[in-house]
Amino acid sequence: MMEVVERVDRLERVFASFMERTEEALADIRASTAEIRASNLRTDAILLEMQRQAEKDRQQADRDRQQADKDRQQADRDRQQADRDRQQADRDRQQAEKDRRDFNKRLAEASDSMGTLVEDMVAPNARRIASEIFPDDPVIRVAQRFRQTHPADRGRSIEIDLLAAGQRHLMIVEAKRRLGADKVREFLDAVRLIPEFLPEYAHHQLIPVVASVSIDPSIIPFLNRSRVYGVAMGDDTMQLVNPGLADSAPR
Repeated sequence: MMEVVERVDRLERVFASFMERTEEALADIRASTAEIRASNLRTDAILLEMQRQAEKDRQQADRDRQQADKDRQQADRDRQQADRDRQQADRDRQQAEKDRRDFNKRLAEASDSMGTLVEDMVAPNARRIASEIFPDDPVIRVAQRFRQTHPADRGRSIEIDLLAAGQRHLMIVEAKRRLGADKVREFLDAVRLIPEFLPEYAHHQLIPVVASVSIDPSIIPFLNRSRVYGVAMGDDTMQLVNPGLADSAPR
């Protein structure tokens, strides 16, 4: 009987020890489970915050992209407006140039009809034209619209529309309303008399120039053969129509 009691006691102690260890194991499991649950909650919170931040970043990226699109569209509109402004400025400039050319042409025609082409259009450009023909001989005298009496024969005189003199060159200009070969020949005949009427220029190289509002291109070869310069109205002012003649002229 005592043996049975002892075995029962031993079994109870073993069972009690088993239950104690089991309870400790369960406590460890519960603690681990709680820690895992807390870790999962922290992980879920981190993931949720990351998702929220990612959504914010995506929305901000969308706003930035939309703003960039707006900026690009505005830049395109600004560029197109700048192109339109530039084109309008070009048209305005071209119109202003055309208006200026038309005005200068009308002024030259009016001066020609009133017989003041020399005073209005040629004389203001005399020094420039002379410098294009003989650039190495600065102009020291310009005179216009005068009658010169022959120094030895007071009964003879010539009319000179304009002259421009340097130390070695004398430019004689005559204005013509209509320029033809016969007019050029008459002018050359008069130019040949210049040394008689202006002996102080007897040793100067004579530069004959005919001026007109317009010069027909067909007569330019004749002018070149005759060694006569032509001056006509250009876009802005009076210009040489045969400037190449100066390249072959003696200095």
